[in-house]
Amino acid sequence: MHAARRWLLDRWMNHPRIALALRAAVAAAVAWTTVRFLPGSQDYPYYAPFGAIIATTSTLAGSVRESLQAVGAIVVGGVIAWVVDAAVGDEVAALTIGLVVALSVSVAGWKPLGAMGGWAPTAAVFTLIIGHGEAGFIGAYGGLTLYGALVGILVNMIAPPLPLAPARLAIGETRTVLASQLRELAELMVEFELPTLEQWHREHGDLGRARSSMQRAVARVHESLTGNARARRHRQAMDQLTQEAESLERISLLVADVSDLVLRPHGVPGYPSMQAALTDEVREPIATAMVRLADGLDAYGHGSDPDPELAAADAELNRLLEAQSFRTHEQMLVHSVVLALRRALDTFIREDGPESTTPEP
Repeated sequence: MHAARRWLLDRWMNHPRIALALRAAVAAAVAWTTVRFLPGSQDYPYYAPFGAIIATTSTLAGSVRESLQAVGAIVVGGVIAWVVDAAVGDEVAALTIGLVVALSVSVAGWKPLGAMGGWAPTAAVFTLIIGHGEAGFIGAYGGLTLYGALVGILVNMIAPPLPLAPARLAIGETRTVLASQLRELAELMVEFELPTLEQWHREHGDLGRARSSMQRAVARVHESLTGNARARRHRQAMDQLTQEAESLERISLLVADVSDLVLRPHGVPGYPSMQAALTDEVREPIATAMVRLADGLDAYGHGSDPDPELAAADAELNRLLEAQSFRTHEQMLVHSVVLALRRALDTFIREDGPESTTPEP
């Protein structure tokens, strides 16, 4: 029984879509049940659950914004269909629907409508086909959707989402991808011919995608603070997630500098025909330091102490600088690589480890 309870709790905490589905289900059911008491809603009651679903798929602040944008897009699309239908009529149906779709798709990118702009062409076509181009249909469609959205916003106010779990997953994915790329670059430095910088970027776009996903997830966590009283209880976890994301962002940029320094041909100042390159003796300790940094990232992600790995990476860089006598054209490149790696080590701030408790999604 205890194991089953722990399993259910783990599913609830780490799979926020379960809570999202419950909020949407409750809001849609309430909207469907209560909309029938509104005058004039008997013909199109199903638009109320649509509005409820729109409002419960985001944070509390996001649900208000997206609900207003969706209703605005519905009204804009409906008005376009009404105006075109009144001007062209049903005699040239193909021309009417073509103009309506062209105009509504054009306004779907209007900035005030945001991500909900896609509702404009949908509402325009619905107004033509279901509403027969009548102005009354626009009011029913937009009004009932707004009513359902208000129900969804109320449900979000009672049980506001706090999307810490998606942010943790996105941060963990970024950390994993970053560590993997560090190890791969280190392996290439000591065992294989180095690719060009263009080849490296072309084959390793997953880090950029992971960073973008992490930024969006953390932004949603901050957005969820608005109107969310229970978020105060998890302020420490939220601050730690933000710090981790910022640290990984800086480390990613510094590692990008290292790959640029290692893979891009560099000219030697004063000697245009000469190119600076890392010798085999220099590559190995740099690669070892990169692997140690990757190990530190992995250790932090698993709740272990990354300090020994980071200290080992710093010691490897120290030995490199103390043991090698660099040629003039090589010295600047080596010191630039070492500086970037040391800045990455310094950026990796060790706090108390990842938060061990996860709030309700």
